[in-house]
Amino acid sequence: MALKGKSELNARLRAIKQTFKPIGRAWADDDVAENRRRVPVKTGRLRASFRVRNATQRKAVVVGHYTANFIDAGTKAHDETAKGNAMRFAIGGKTMFAKKVHKRTTPAQRFKRAAAEEALRKNPMAVELIKQWNNAA
Repeated sequence: MALKGKSELNARLRAIKQTFKPIGRAWADDDVAENRRRVPVKTGRLRASFRVRNATQRKAVVVGHYTANFIDAGTKAHDETAKGNAMRFAIGGKTMFAKKVHKRTTPAQRFKRAAAEEALRKNPMAVELIKQWNNAA
Protein backbone atom coordinates (compact mmCIF):
# COMPACT_ATOMS: atom_id res chain seq x y z
CA MET A 1 0.00 0.00 0.00
CA ALA A 2 1.44 3.36 -1.04
CA LEU A 3 1.22 6.45 1.13
CA LYS A 4 -0.78 9.18 -0.60
CA GLY A 5 0.59 12.72 -0.30
CA LYS A 6 4.09 11.61 0.69
CA SER A 7 5.86 14.04 -1.65
CA GLU A 8 3.67 16.95 -0.50
CA LEU A 9 4.33 16.11 3.15
CA ASN A 10 8.08 15.91 2.52
CA ALA A 11 7.98 19.26 0.72
CA ARG A 12 6.17 20.82 3.68
CA LEU A 13 8.61 19.34 6.19
CA ARG A 14 11.54 20.72 4.16
CA ALA A 15 9.80 24.11 4.10
CA ILE A 16 9.52 24.09 7.90
CA LYS A 17 13.31 23.67 8.10
CA GLN A 18 13.68 26.85 6.04
CA THR A 19 11.23 28.89 8.12
CA PHE A 20 13.68 30.62 10.44
CA LYS A 21 15.72 32.38 7.77
CA PRO A 22 12.99 34.79 6.57
CA ILE A 23 11.71 35.24 10.12
CA GLY A 24 15.23 35.85 11.42
CA ARG A 25 15.94 38.38 8.67
CA ALA A 26 12.68 40.24 9.32
CA TRP A 27 13.34 40.22 13.08
CA ALA A 28 16.91 41.46 12.58
CA ASP A 29 15.80 44.28 10.26
CA ASP A 30 13.13 45.38 12.75
CA ASP A 31 15.59 45.09 15.65
CA VAL A 32 18.04 47.41 13.86
CA ALA A 33 15.24 49.93 13.29
CA GLU A 34 14.09 49.69 16.94
CA ASN A 35 17.65 50.06 18.28
CA ARG A 36 18.16 53.15 16.13
CA ARG A 37 14.87 54.57 17.38
CA ARG A 38 15.50 53.86 21.08
CA VAL A 39 19.23 54.56 21.57
CA PRO A 40 20.12 57.89 23.24
CA VAL A 41 21.74 60.19 20.68
CA LYS A 42 24.68 62.49 21.29
CA THR A 43 26.54 62.49 17.96
CA GLY A 44 24.60 59.90 15.92
CA ARG A 45 27.60 57.57 15.49
CA LEU A 46 26.13 54.83 17.66
CA ARG A 47 22.71 55.09 16.02
CA ALA A 48 24.26 54.68 12.58
CA SER A 49 26.40 51.71 13.66
CA PHE A 50 23.53 49.22 14.14
CA ARG A 51 23.32 46.67 11.32
CA VAL A 52 22.46 43.05 10.57
CA ARG A 53 25.66 41.00 10.52
CA ASN A 54 23.99 37.83 9.23
CA ALA A 55 20.76 35.86 9.19
CA THR A 56 21.17 32.11 8.74
CA GLN A 57 18.99 29.07 9.31
CA ARG A 58 20.07 28.98 12.96
CA LYS A 59 20.45 32.59 14.09
CA ALA A 60 20.26 36.24 13.20
CA VAL A 61 22.92 38.62 14.54
CA VAL A 62 22.47 42.36 15.01
CA VAL A 63 25.59 44.35 15.88
CA GLY A 64 26.51 47.91 16.73
CA HIS A 65 29.43 49.89 18.09
CA TYR A 66 30.80 48.39 21.31
CA THR A 67 29.84 51.50 23.30
CA ALA A 68 26.19 50.41 23.02
CA ASN A 69 26.93 47.87 25.77
CA PHE A 70 28.16 50.61 28.13
CA ILE A 71 25.11 52.76 27.48
CA ASP A 72 22.73 49.82 27.86
CA ALA A 73 24.30 48.42 31.06
CA GLY A 74 25.80 51.59 32.57
CA THR A 75 29.30 51.85 34.04
CA LYS A 76 30.83 51.87 37.50
CA ALA A 77 32.99 54.71 38.76
CA HIS A 78 36.63 54.17 37.82
CA ASP A 79 39.95 55.90 37.25
CA GLU A 80 41.68 56.09 33.89
CA THR A 81 45.44 56.50 33.72
CA ALA A 82 47.38 57.85 30.75
CA LYS A 83 49.27 55.28 28.70
CA GLY A 84 51.86 57.87 27.72
CA ASN A 85 52.81 61.09 29.50
CA ALA A 86 49.33 62.57 29.76
CA MET A 87 45.78 62.49 28.44
CA ARG A 88 44.46 65.48 26.54
CA PHE A 89 40.82 66.56 26.56
CA ALA A 90 38.82 69.75 26.18
CA ILE A 91 36.66 71.30 28.90
CA GLY A 92 34.76 74.47 28.11
CA GLY A 93 36.92 75.25 25.10
CA LYS A 94 40.18 74.87 27.05
CA THR A 95 42.64 72.05 26.46
CA MET A 96 43.47 70.14 29.64
CA PHE A 97 46.18 67.57 30.36
CA ALA A 98 46.14 64.97 33.13
CA LYS A 99 47.95 61.76 34.04
CA LYS A 100 44.81 60.35 35.68
CA VAL A 101 41.09 61.15 35.53
CA HIS A 102 38.14 59.87 37.54
CA LYS A 103 35.08 58.75 35.57
CA ARG A 104 31.81 58.82 37.46
CA THR A 105 29.13 56.14 37.43
CA THR A 106 26.81 56.35 34.45
CA PRO A 107 23.30 54.96 34.85
CA ALA A 108 22.01 52.24 32.55
CA GLN A 109 19.81 53.43 29.71
CA ARG A 110 18.24 50.13 28.71
CA PHE A 111 17.24 49.93 25.06
CA LYS A 112 18.64 46.70 23.54
CA ARG A 113 16.31 44.16 25.15
CA ALA A 114 13.22 46.31 24.62
CA ALA A 115 14.15 46.73 20.95
CA ALA A 116 14.63 42.98 20.48
CA GLU A 117 11.34 42.14 22.19
CA GLU A 118 9.45 44.71 20.12
CA ALA A 119 10.96 43.28 16.93
CA LEU A 120 9.88 39.77 18.00
CA ARG A 121 6.38 41.04 18.71
CA LYS A 122 6.18 42.52 15.20
CA ASN A 123 7.34 39.25 13.58
CA PRO A 124 5.36 36.31 14.96
CA MET A 125 6.84 33.00 13.90
CA ALA A 126 3.47 31.27 13.51
CA VAL A 127 2.42 33.48 10.58
CA GLU A 128 5.58 32.72 8.59
CA LEU A 129 5.44 29.02 9.50
CA ILE A 130 1.87 28.71 8.23
CA LYS A 131 2.77 30.62 5.06
CA GLN A 132 5.75 28.33 4.39
CA TRP A 133 3.64 25.21 5.08
CA ASN A 134 0.85 26.29 2.73
CA ASN A 135 3.16 27.43 -0.08
CA ALA A 136 5.26 24.24 -0.02
CA ALA A 137 2.70 21.86 -1.46
